[in-house]
Amino acid sequence: MYGRFVGLDIGSKDIRVSLIKRGLRDAQLLQTIRTEISPSPTGDADSIAGVFKAYSLPKGDIATSVAENPTSIRVVKFPFSDPKKIDQVYEYELENISTFDPREKTHGYHLVKNEVGSEALVCVFEKDQVAELIKSYNENGIDPKIITYAPLAFGALNDLLSAKRPLLLIDIGETEISYSLFDESGIRRVRSSTKPVESFFEKLNQDGVGSDRRDFSQMVISEDEGQDIKECLSPILGEIKKTIQFFEIELKDKVKTVELSGSLSLIGGFSDFLKDELDRDVKKIYIPDLGADNSAVFAKSYALALYGSTFRNGYLNFRKDEFKYAGVDHELRKVFMVPGALLAILILFLIYSSASRYYELKRSVEEMETQIARVVKDTFPEVKVIPKPKLFMESEVGKVREKLDLIEGVQGELTPLDALKDISSSLPQSLKLTVNQIKFETGNKIKIEGVCGSYQEVAEIEEALTESGMFESVTRNQTGNASNGNTKFEISVVLKSKV
Repeated sequence: MYGRFVGLDIGSKDIRVSLIKRGLRDAQLLQTIRTEISPSPTGDADSIAGVFKAYSLPKGDIATSVAENPTSIRVVKFPFSDPKKIDQVYEYELENISTFDPREKTHGYHLVKNEVGSEALVCVFEKDQVAELIKSYNENGIDPKIITYAPLAFGALNDLLSAKRPLLLIDIGETEISYSLFDESGIRRVRSSTKPVESFFEKLNQDGVGSDRRDFSQMVISEDEGQDIKECLSPILGEIKKTIQFFEIELKDKVKTVELSGSLSLIGGFSDFLKDELDRDVKKIYIPDLGADNSAVFAKSYALALYGSTFRNGYLNFRKDEFKYAGVDHELRKVFMVPGALLAILILFLIYSSASRYYELKRSVEEMETQIARVVKDTFPEVKVIPKPKLFMESEVGKVREKLDLIEGVQGELTPLDALKDISSSLPQSLKLTVNQIKFETGNKIKIEGVCGSYQEVAEIEEALTESGMFESVTRNQTGNASNGNTKFEISVVLKSKV
């Protein structure tokens, strides 16, 4: 999806937005926005509408996620990896392994390819959850094109995670924990939970440590302080250990690296605390485009923007069936508006240039035709009407050339008169014949048609011409009976060139 695209992450106290620009080859981060949620009765809806208006953000090219936990997450395996084929059968497979009717839920899948086929990571939500989310956006003039499951959206960060695999990316926000497991090929498993985060804040408030969910960077865990925070984090720690154990059984390999993002990852010393507890390499996520300070805070919104802008078959999007996106792709129009306008201008310029050249040549042709007509009229004044001067002139010139060819003879050597003298002098004086036609077929070939007394005389004529030595060849073409008992003949001779 070319053009600007928004990744929208809504927390309990603030809204985080990553705005990217998707080109033909890569994506460029244009802006990150973080704003507090309005305390008004309508809550985040007013805040979202205000942010989109204030920063002129696209209201349709948006990717966001369902905040609640899914009803079910299933892994459906296939011996093939064509998304079109999987679309046709995965719902039947889901129905076979589920205790609910998939038609009563909204569901989608993210395709994970492997050496023998593929696995569909199917996420199932209640229809009301998606319907209410879309309604809350639409009421404020916002219509997200992509609504997905956040842990899957983190798969868009695969190329940015350079640590050793298998790698577990844990996003600990203010309302939920998201787990995204990566191997060498990319994302493999996902899950999320909300209860450990709720327990964390309950303990935090009970112990009087603080209830501020906005600035966790002020909290510190170290050997000298933060023991009470460690106690509050115990539900989260337990959840993380169980998830790692579960994923390692699924993957049949040890998770080597843990990367952290989200608000709670800002707690000072939290990475070292988990490193000691998990006995693994643990560090905060780093995304070059976001920088060290913003990577953990905007990782989710940035991942959503990347995932949504590269959406294709095999990606999860709940905007389908009765929730199908029906908006217009304004950003795509903007991307191609300038090239399209330039192309239109270029086409118009080429048409104008071609038309100008056409009329210019047409005027030249008309002037030449006028000149030709004038010359022909002056040359043939006796002809009153000449509809096609050029063709008329060509015809007349052709006639003249034919006449010239008949009389010009062999240039610089024999003339037609010389040829007639040669023929006459070659015939016996006593021979009586009548020549009806002498035709110059070429410059040195002559055809003689005439009448004599008998076939014997025809033979004498042929013999006399041959023995004269004036001709290259003498050929009797035909003889036949004529009137009064005479014989007609046709003889062709080829003149010798005189040196």
